[in-house]
Amino acid sequence: MGSLSCLTPNGQVTIPRQILKTLGIGAGNQVCISVEKGRLVLRRVEGVTEKGNSNTGGKAVPFF
Repeated sequence: MGSLSCLTPNGQVTIPRQILKTLGIGAGNQVCISVEKGRLVLRRVEGVTEKGNSNTGGKAVPFF
């Protein structure tokens, strides 16, 4: 699965709606962004409450 997206002057990127839908994430979901072996990695963070506390330790779940 792949799509092209452009980086804005502010360093923001839009994740295509179809990819978000496929991954089951949407507005309000928290994600963890990191660099691993020269690649940008985006992970969904599960179990985080509004205050940033976590029932699951803030476990990052890879999308792939």
